[in-house]
Amino acid sequence: MISYLTGQPLFDVDGTLVLDVRGVGYSIQLTDATLAWALTQENISLWIDTLVRENSFDLYGFETKNELYFFKKLIEVSGIGPKSALGIIGLASTDTLYQAIVNNNIGFLTSVPGIGKKTAERMCIELRDKLKDYAGETERPIHEGDNDVVDALVALGYSPAQAYQAIEKIDPKVTEVNERVKAALGNIA
Repeated sequence: MISYLTGQPLFDVDGTLVLDVRGVGYSIQLTDATLAWALTQENISLWIDTLVRENSFDLYGFETKNELYFFKKLIEVSGIGPKSALGIIGLASTDTLYQAIVNNNIGFLTSVPGIGKKTAERMCIELRDKLKDYAGETERPIHEGDNDVVDALVALGYSPAQAYQAIEKIDPKVTEVNERVKAALGNIA
């Protein structure tokens, strides 16, 4: 099994990165944000999950061990495949995902295309106990009105992933929804 790769990003083919590792080109599925970042680098290192199936051998790459950890946990949930798991991981930091799952934040989880209310509920139920060994990086709370902030940013044309990434950078002391929307807009690059 392949667990870790370091090499030169060459190009992407339909959203899949081709990574040159000593003359061998590996095709690796990444989140959209990781793919965009990887293509701007000369050399990168990725944590890899190798999924072998009857008719395929797929590699999924992640910048951090925590992303890899979440990916492995997510694909264990019935109804969540590798593409949906990548979509969930691409939404926000792993700390935010952890908090969304343990706090049963269905609105956050259903913002991923293909994840409906029942799947999000199943994810929270099945993963709540399995994530007890998660070693988070920070303790940033999810504010109750953040679903409204995301809705406002999406209405303005931003993707849910961009919205959640902008929300993560907001000072936790800012609690009013309109102020959080303004602060999030300032954080979108």
